[in-house]
Amino acid sequence: MFGLFLGGSSGSAGRTKKARVFLRLLALSGLLSLGALGMACGREGYKPPDLTDKDVHLTVLHTSDIHSRLLAYRLVPARTDRELGLDGDGPFGGVARIAHIIKEERAKADRVLYLDSGDLFQGAPIFNVFEGEVEARALSTMQIDAYVLGNHDFDNGGLVLSRQLAWFSSYPILAANYMAMNDSRRVASEELRRLMQPYSIFNVKGLRVGVIGLANTSSMTSLGEGGNTLGLTASEQNQTLQRYINLIKNRVDLVVTLTHIGLTEDEHLVSGYYRSDSILGVNDKTQETIVERKWVEGVRGLDMIVGGHHHVVLNPPKNLLDADNRDVLLIHSGAFAKFVGRADVVVRNGDIISHRYNAIGVTSAIKEDPEMVRMLEPYVFELNQKIDTTRIFAFAPYLVPRFGRGTGDSSLGNLVAEAMQVRRRVEADFALTNSLGIRTDLQPGAVSLEQFYEIFPFENTVTTLFVSGKEIQELLDFVTERSTGRGCQSQAQIAGMSFVMNCGATPPRADLICIGASRNPTCKPDSPKDKVCFDPLATEGPRTCLWGTPVKPFSSYKLAANDYIANGGSGFRVLQRNTTQRDTRVSLRDALIEYIEGLPDCNKWLASVDAQRKTEGRSPLSDEEKEKLVPKSYRSLPCILGAEDGRIRRRLTE
Repeated sequence: MFGLFLGGSSGSAGRTKKARVFLRLLALSGLLSLGALGMACGREGYKPPDLTDKDVHLTVLHTSDIHSRLLAYRLVPARTDRELGLDGDGPFGGVARIAHIIKEERAKADRVLYLDSGDLFQGAPIFNVFEGEVEARALSTMQIDAYVLGNHDFDNGGLVLSRQLAWFSSYPILAANYMAMNDSRRVASEELRRLMQPYSIFNVKGLRVGVIGLANTSSMTSLGEGGNTLGLTASEQNQTLQRYINLIKNRVDLVVTLTHIGLTEDEHLVSGYYRSDSILGVNDKTQETIVERKWVEGVRGLDMIVGGHHHVVLNPPKNLLDADNRDVLLIHSGAFAKFVGRADVVVRNGDIISHRYNAIGVTSAIKEDPEMVRMLEPYVFELNQKIDTTRIFAFAPYLVPRFGRGTGDSSLGNLVAEAMQVRRRVEADFALTNSLGIRTDLQPGAVSLEQFYEIFPFENTVTTLFVSGKEIQELLDFVTERSTGRGCQSQAQIAGMSFVMNCGATPPRADLICIGASRNPTCKPDSPKDKVCFDPLATEGPRTCLWGTPVKPFSSYKLAANDYIANGGSGFRVLQRNTTQRDTRVSLRDALIEYIEGLPDCNKWLASVDAQRKTEGRSPLSDEEKEKLVPKSYRSLPCILGAEDGRIRRRLTE
């Protein structure tokens, strides 16, 4: 019987794997059957309680953007994390601890829903090996009530996503704003169409809660272009949500939307927003594109938004006011398995009359759930066999952050871009990569391969292109425009060049673009003002290249970029239409590791620190200070320092 079900196999390994999957499905289907039977028995003779004019308590447990952080990991908590209660030495995160929190909080509450706001996949090596199987099983093990699709859930394609969810999930997959083509030629579309549903209605001890899902569209630009390989089309979210609210409002006591569209877009659901619909022409004087804008109204009848995508924690939650002067509660609970949100609301006659929220830190003080540990154990064993994630090959005395701390560039971004530029078989004039492609900071201490899978979870490669100076201007104008919409925080990291993001200009533009590997020795941040090459806040004064020489409009330059943006990802169309692309097949992860392995060891760095202290008239580092900075056992390893050097400057006013 097993042989007939599993089909032929060329070896015992294949039969073993298929048998393992079959047994998992058998167990899962058995659990589902028992659950359905239990619900059926519960409905017989069941009389729902009358909740009219009563204060009804509901607890909503919430996670979001777990990004495959199924196992506990090292982290230096940011100031905002510490303020929210994420303290201690770590390690932090992990679904075994989350499962313990979920069980504990369920036991404390009377009526409970557990929801997740998407991006379960991508971000740790366990995803690279098992392609989402473990993540889907983890949520099933925690008996989650509903899940909304996130953009990174599609990172391995719609077919892989749909098959993992079909085989290993036991919960509703929500996406009211996705329409799947009924096309047998698109297997992913057909599979997703069967899996997705716009909403679920839960009867939580007599309280009827409708949960409508809004999946991501802002980061999945292909959904708006039509003809994409996923076979999906996205509908406008406010109008979609209103349609489903109207459909279910008479059948429920509370309407919740579970979203992965981002904080601003969540607010726009209630406030409304202007939508750019069509291009009317070009202004002859300013050469600006004239776009027709259409007002999209906010929704009515919504009670709560449970959101994700932007990795923020709202504590306290936001209270939004809709067009009928009704309060709408907005909660976000962070990312990377650092927090579990608990929102307690009191509902009276269909309105939330009070609420309380707590972000529960997933710290080392939290116990691990034994059931989840047992589920993870074989996967962890196989993962360690396939990837030696514990191999130590470098040491970082300090945190190397992925975001800048005052200028446009960042310490880790500079390292990544330089590694791309100088890599053998690349050797480009300059390099550029998107900031959000670098997914996390490089933590201080011993550096293992696992950290580099967390920094670069995507299997992106280095692509070379030849671009003109005019194309470089267009490229950096686009980077500046995108950065302006995000508080002038640079959305790209570079090497072999420098420029100024003029976020105060209309439209935003890139100024003072210079190409070259040599830094101008007269450009020093601590020099007297008359010798500073460029002060981005000044309206006059010397403006000289920080690196190299000014770019020439009609000269050709070799660019190293990651294959994602080279193919037009994140809106980089100036690169997408370039016909000189060559994929080197060198992964960004490998390029960075090789670059770091060529850095001086920590013994040399400590010697340079002592030499600097000597010139300043200070005594050398003591043995205790050296041990604290770099333990003796790691001093022969390459030393990762990283630094912001102002290669990207910001100008906030014209």
